[in-house]
Amino acid sequence: MRRTSLALLFAFFPAIARAGEDDWRGRLAAAIERAVSRNPEIAAMESGIEAARHRVGQSAALPDTELNLALNDFPVTDFSLSRDEMTTEMVGLQQTFPAAGKRPARRAAAEAELSGAEASHEGHRLRLAAEVADVFFTLGEIDERIAILEASRDRLRRAADSVAERYRVGKGALADVLRANLDATAAEERTVALRGERRAAAARWNSLQLLPPAAPVEAVTLPPGDPAPGSESDVATRAEEESPAIATGRADVRRAEEELSLARLDGRPDITASAYYAHRIDFESLAGVGVSLTLPFLQGGRLSERRAEKSAELSAAHANLEAAKNTIQRGIAEAWAELDRSIEQARLYRSSILPQAETNARAADEAYRVGQVDFLTFSRAGLDRDSFAAELVMRRAAAWRALAALQTASGLPVVPGTPKAGEGHHE
Repeated sequence: MRRTSLALLFAFFPAIARAGEDDWRGRLAAAIERAVSRNPEIAAMESGIEAARHRVGQSAALPDTELNLALNDFPVTDFSLSRDEMTTEMVGLQQTFPAAGKRPARRAAAEAELSGAEASHEGHRLRLAAEVADVFFTLGEIDERIAILEASRDRLRRAADSVAERYRVGKGALADVLRANLDATAAEERTVALRGERRAAAARWNSLQLLPPAAPVEAVTLPPGDPAPGSESDVATRAEEESPAIATGRADVRRAEEELSLARLDGRPDITASAYYAHRIDFESLAGVGVSLTLPFLQGGRLSERRAEKSAELSAAHANLEAAKNTIQRGIAEAWAELDRSIEQARLYRSSILPQAETNARAADEAYRVGQVDFLTFSRAGLDRDSFAAELVMRRAAAWRALAALQTASGLPVVPGTPKAGEGHHE
């Protein structure tokens, strides 16, 4: 019968694991979706993108046409519109045409600004998703550590009762009773401290989703496996091509290039065409056309300073782009180092340290029952096992938080549940 039960357990274990996997993924994805759809900063950025999109449509438009209405050369002392042949009722139109190349350059600069705003929005969305994931894995760590501490505390309380009974009948020492009570109280103190940490993490979790900070948060279980984002070199290469921070920097470079081109085009004259019709009551009406040009070359100093200004801004944009690349590569390296370290430590705890601690705790328990070891040895063995179990939880959580840090650094959606670009708009 025992073999049958074990066979059924192993047969259903993959399905149980898949259910747990789907549960945490679905819960994290739902939280990220709520955070992204409700975040006021996301809403502000989306409104800014809409405004930038409308600026593109305006950027290449001609200046407003001017309509001129005038009553010219009428007598002041004896008002009349017909006595003097110079008196006219005039209507005129005037339109300025920017020099060739200026309007396309303005539109290109506006389009680059729009691209930068969209990339910045995408980067903020990915960082917000990573922050939600970081809190989620923090809650999972705290909840599992609390469960370990509560089990340890309950075991220590039972041990304290047993030691007190042994002391009462003369088979134990007072020091063992005091030690057992101290260990149980210390476990309770650590549990209280962790519960305080959980309240703080739960408040952060709720606030990211625009929920009341004190709203209850159900217990979180860490993912059963380790994160597997691929290879560091692949992530670094993808980040160089796809990171929103890089896209923002490149958009800034394009905008600065177009503004420099526009500054160079400022040396070209703008042309203004005009036409008028002058009506005279008792005389023949008149009409006229004209063309005027700006003479920017007369302001050579101003034009030179403007070109120098835009050239400096372009140099700054290139430098900022290189700085962004360097920051991304450094962040990826740091997050990957933490990820590798945590996964390797978790592997050691799973495969070696924790099984050894469990074996030691069982041996100490059996030896204590037959009087071969003292209570301190028995107690230390159990506490060591619980401490190593908590360390395993911390290493597992650290690995998943490193994945969230990797998303923040790289600008790539490596955290499960992060919506793709264009998804998760504000409500």
